[in-house]
Amino acid sequence: MGTCVQECSAVNPAATRLFAGACLMLAVTTTLGPVAHAQDTAAVQPQAAVLPFRVEPPLRSYVAIRRLESENERHNKEAWLVARTELREDGTFHYEVLEEGGSEFIRRKVLREALEKEMIVHREGRARRSQFTPDNYQFTPQPNADGLVRVGLLPRRKDDMLMKGTLVAAADGDILRVEGDLVKRPSFWTKSVHLVRHYGRVDGTHVPVRLDMVAQVRLAGTSTLRVTYEYLTINGRPVGDRPASLTRAATALRTAAPR
Repeated sequence: MGTCVQECSAVNPAATRLFAGACLMLAVTTTLGPVAHAQDTAAVQPQAAVLPFRVEPPLRSYVAIRRLESENERHNKEAWLVARTELREDGTFHYEVLEEGGSEFIRRKVLREALEKEMIVHREGRARRSQFTPDNYQFTPQPNADGLVRVGLLPRRKDDMLMKGTLVAAADGDILRVEGDLVKRPSFWTKSVHLVRHYGRVDGTHVPVRLDMVAQVRLAGTSTLRVTYEYLTINGRPVGDRPASLTRAATALRTAAPR
């Protein structure tokens, strides 16, 4: 794949700016949605009755194996990374890289940096700025189909933690998917950032399960980012009947101390 220096010269300057934006986007979209810290309970619960979807009790903590993959089509560069991630009850986020491969530049400037950005988002308490609440969004009912509830998301301010798009929920109120565009672009070089966030229930708890992002960048073309989650513990309880590990490292190192 070449050295990091060669890779940097191949994708700069536009792609480098994209990668910085992608790092922020991953940190943002990791915290998007009803998942909140224990200290946010008071802010979330009183609003549940007025929202057109169910607001779940806050996710206090978790340990999850994540697989992150990124690719730039124009420069034919790709990379992947598997990490053990942990949100602790005090609201801090930690991680440890278990396995990785592909482009060194993308691993360092996109995937690893994304996890570092997520640490900062949680440390600064910015996660609540992205929650689906009336303080952050105006909700507009849309035509429903196939038994699903669709709600338009219109941000109340131009904030890099918010997106404009559509929320899709089941008839019982469970959020299934959120799709749309970042309301504030990371930089001039980024023409658009489109993301799809999938949610599901793991051991009865509503959690993010997958993120897909596509960014269109001046000069650099299309870049993609995909994140999948395998939960080991949720709110301090081991997860039963987990699917097969994403990699052999998921099982072998799941008890390793996070970064």
